[in-house]
Amino acid sequence: MVFDGERLNIAYDLKFEELSELKAFIMSRLAYIEAIGCEDGAGVVPTSSALMAFLISVKRSKPLIKIDLLENSSFDMGKLGKAYWICHE
Repeated sequence: MVFDGERLNIAYDLKFEELSELKAFIMSRLAYIEAIGCEDGAGVVPTSSALMAFLISVKRSKPLIKIDLLENSSFDMGKLGKAYWICHE
């Protein structure tokens, strides 16, 4: 994790054990975080559906937070191509 002002950059390849640490870290500082992005750059594949579920719950808890992974309707995974999804609020 890397803080850049009010933006938190995380690795998308977190292990499940690391996700519980991330959850505790983010939830205690949610009022101060304005955006969550990827610290590794484009083309990184999220390796855990639990990470996606957690980021969606953060977005529901604080609707004004900008989460790069959820802001677009597609995610570029480099050599694997793009993943598309539809978000319902």
